[in-house]
Amino acid sequence: MKTNKSAFTLTELLIALGVIGAIAAISIPSLMSTINNKIHATELKNTVASIQQLISDQMIAHKTKNLEDTDFASPAKLLTESNFSVVKKCTNATSAKNDCWKIGTAGVRPYKTLNNQSLTPWNAADYTVVTKNGAILSYTLTNRAMPDGDKVIGYFRVDVNGSDSPNISGRDYFNFFVTKNGKIVDQYATQEGGDSTPVATKVANCLNGEMYTCYGAVVDSGWKITY
Repeated sequence: MKTNKSAFTLTELLIALGVIGAIAAISIPSLMSTINNKIHATELKNTVASIQQLISDQMIAHKTKNLEDTDFASPAKLLTESNFSVVKKCTNATSAKNDCWKIGTAGVRPYKTLNNQSLTPWNAADYTVVTKNGAILSYTLTNRAMPDGDKVIGYFRVDVNGSDSPNISGRDYFNFFVTKNGKIVDQYATQEGGDSTPVATKVANCLNGEMYTCYGAVVDSGWKITY
């Protein structure tokens, strides 16, 4: 009796390998993007948590419930070694641009929004530092009344992984506000009816390049970059 044995031909094996390679080429970039988004979201959460802890510490140290009576009333006092693990200070617009944000530095990507518009992550009023974990923090004073009677006293610009790519708002670059009562909020909370803004609206606006909406989109999604 004869037994017929069958096997894959070389052509069939090459086709199978080609299909596997095509699937890998499609799925690996998407997988890496998902992993990077999780990392950036976690870095943002940790940064905000450290600032929230600092808010509590400042209120206790200054025996106040108003951040206007603390270091948060002065960028030069706030962004110091006593409050953050600072490795580099940039105290004016020129040094912030060249030494901290590294705008225009060879090998550093320019900052963009999610709809590929250029953005400037600093301004003349910024006081900027780089921390030991590589994050860039800028803090600017402002004065904006809120619907609930609170008041915004300043806002942060944060790149959670420093000058490393992707340098995109909503990915590794975010903006958020600090109020006199010690709350960290997004742009919507500073506007009439803002607290009721759906997360889908925040996500859509972030995708459309409104960089001040991206922080709220991440927080309201459970500290996840879902877009």
